[in-house]
Amino acid sequence: MSRKNKKNIEIENEKLIKEIKRAQLDVKTAECFFHMVTDPELVDVAIYELEAKKSKYRYLINVARNKGIKKSLKESLIDAMAK
Repeated sequence: MSRKNKKNIEIENEKLIKEIKRAQLDVKTAECFFHMVTDPELVDVAIYELEAKKSKYRYLINVARNKGIKKSLKESLIDAMAK
């Protein structure tokens, strides 16, 4: 594999990890919204939003696994959870 291709793969992996971190934050935000709403109509909205955010997060995790991103992904997620 050429040096240029390897660098491009590293950049793509870093972008994916950033996207996963963002998705993780989106899930936390949706969870907060769910816990804050009191209007029955908004509860439904909050549930659907939370499930959609979780689904995206699971999808991105699977993409990372399929690309073989393991150690750096795990470290990144641990760092994100610690914040």
